[in-house]
Amino acid sequence: MHSDEVLAYLENHPDFLQHHADRFGLRAAAAQQDRVVVSLADRQMLELKDRNRQLEARLHQLIRHGEANDQIIHSAHRLSLALQRCLTLQQVADGLASCFQQDFALERMALRLWHPAAEASPLFNARHEVQALARNLSAPYCGPYVNDEVLGWFPATPVLQSFSQIPLTDASGAVFGLLVLASDDAQRFTFDMHTHYLAQMGEIISAALLRVLGQA
Repeated sequence: MHSDEVLAYLENHPDFLQHHADRFGLRAAAAQQDRVVVSLADRQMLELKDRNRQLEARLHQLIRHGEANDQIIHSAHRLSLALQRCLTLQQVADGLASCFQQDFALERMALRLWHPAAEASPLFNARHEVQALARNLSAPYCGPYVNDEVLGWFPATPVLQSFSQIPLTDASGAVFGLLVLASDDAQRFTFDMHTHYLAQMGEIISAALLRVLGQA
């Protein structure tokens, strides 16, 4: 018998292999009556279970975000208390460096001011491009870029990958300084970050600076 004849026979007898599956080492197909029919109630239950898994994952994500926010609020509170104890500009600068290192794990911080009362301080910087940069920030900037002037405020190593630039303002909204936080972690400050807490800390730091500068 030729192969064409075999194929023709199988086409005319489609159940041949089903009946002789064991002989040819084949797996028999499930009979029509063996097929599982899922009821509407079972289908709805499966959909509810899948929805429940999605909600649980979302809940765990919200809990993690809430815990992270609680930690930020706690650290910001400690920062506020530390600044209230400062009596001089240098104490504010030292207090900021200490709090950012201990409570936020940030070892790279730069503070520059162009307030008239800070002219005698090493923190004074009246360069036009720095002032223009700070004035153009309607909110804290987070991302991988800073200009050469700002980059020069930090040591060459480690190589910094992300920055947060926070404008410091007085009650009228006039900018009198710039606080820059930096990290060698590219994901520490990113474009899509919410800057609400950074803006609040900027207000707290501005108030502390203006208080000690007013006493200078």
